[in-house]
Order: sequence, then C-alpha cells, then structure tokens
Amino acid sequence: MATTQTQLIPVMSRSFGSWQLRIEREPLTTESLAAQYDRAAPTWTRITNKYGYEASYRKIFREFFAGQPDGVPCRPIRVLDVGVGAGAYSLALLDAYRAPNDLTAVDITSAMLDATATRQAENGVHAQLCQADVRSLPNEPARFDLVIGAHVFEHLPDPVVAFADIKRVLRPGGWLVSCMTRQSWLGAYIQAKWRTHRVSKHRVVDWLQTAGLEATSHSPQPSGICRLTSLVAIAQKPAGNIEHLEHSQ
Repeated sequence: MATTQTQLIPVMSRSFGSWQLRIEREPLTTESLAAQYDRAAPTWTRITNKYGYEASYRKIFREFFAGQPDGVPCRPIRVLDVGVGAGAYSLALLDAYRAPNDLTAVDITSAMLDATATRQAENGVHAQLCQADVRSLPNEPARFDLVIGAHVFEHLPDPVVAFADIKRVLRPGGWLVSCMTRQSWLGAYIQAKWRTHRVSKHRVVDWLQTAGLEATSHSPQPSGICRLTSLVAIAQKPAGNIEHLEHSQ
C-alpha cells in the first residue's frame, strides 16, 4: 500500500558549488498544533497586548480601508476570521470599521474560541463561532465580503489549500487581509518554536496566485515588534470591474 509523504516546512537552503544543503522539518500535526494553542489560550491576550500586536493590527486595518477607492465605507459587510485565536485580529478590524457587521470566526481549538467569546462579550461584539479547519471551511460559496487571518497560514504544510478554500467562500471582488510570519531573526525564533513557514513577499504572492487570488501590489506595514515578525499580504477574488467593498445581498 502506498503511503502519503508528509509535506515538510523549509527551514534553510545553502548552495556550495554543485552541492546543495537543504534543511526541512515536519510540521506539527493538526492535533498537536491545537493542543499547543489550547495551552497558550489563557495567556494569549496578555501576550499580544504586551508586544503591541493589537495596536499593530489596528494600524493594518486602518490603512487597508483608507486604501479603498471610497475610503472607509459605512455599510455592513460579511466577515470571516480564520484562525481567530483570542480575537485580537477581528477586534482590530471592528475598531477600524465601525459599521454593524456580520462576523463569523473559526479556529481549530475550543480553548481559543472560548477566549474569543470572552473578549467579544467584553467589547459588546457578537459573532458566530465555529470549530473548524481553514483548509475545509464549513461555509457556503461566495458568502463573505472579507476574510481575515493572522498567523494561521504559515502553520500549514501547503497554505495554497487554505487560500483556495478562502477563494471559494469569498464573493466575487471580495478581499483577503492576512498576516504571516516573515523572514527575520524573530521569525526564525517563531519558526523554531511553532514549526511554521517563514515567508517572503514573493513566496506569498506565489501561493495566492496558485490559489486563484490576485495579490495587491501594496500592503499596509505592521508597526513595532509585529513589523519584525510579520508580513501583511492582501489579495482579491477576481471580479471583473468590481474594485471596492460592497455588501453582498
């Protein structure tokens, strides 16, 4: 019986004449990753606040909406937060976009979803929460105007699978605003701890285009420590001449 080969995470590649040294590592299994995040959930909000991630996330969304042709729109939109964690990324979105929104959030861990529910209740936010894998979303096609995700895609052996399913659930012309671990010395620490990809802009664009999404030429820049660890990538589902956020009816 043929066995399925585990897809490995590239860590380092060096060439020495005709020789090439390549180091790769097995990713965490879904179960192991979920267990790690379950253990981290009680302190996750404190950590993201301590290192300025929440402020940086707010900056990302302010710049994203300011870059829309009509500026920050005021109509409701349907939003999906994938790998919601403790909810910092979606709360940053709602801080930048204050119109009433239809928010759905998914994560593979129940503890993180509990943390999200607590934070959203504290901030007067209601969302539909679902335990699910970003590679197999339970949502119907063309459901969302905007999909967001922070530090989830780099955990996957092949992020293209997730981006393809995100394309499926985005409406034509809908947007993806993502944040991933970048190539840096702090990114190397995160990669060693969590067995993630460390991404370059070129690599992310290749993933997005392979999945059928159109990467934008300009992305907001994170601030503070988040800038040292994270790369923002924005993409749009092709939609002819639709160029701005518009609530799907």
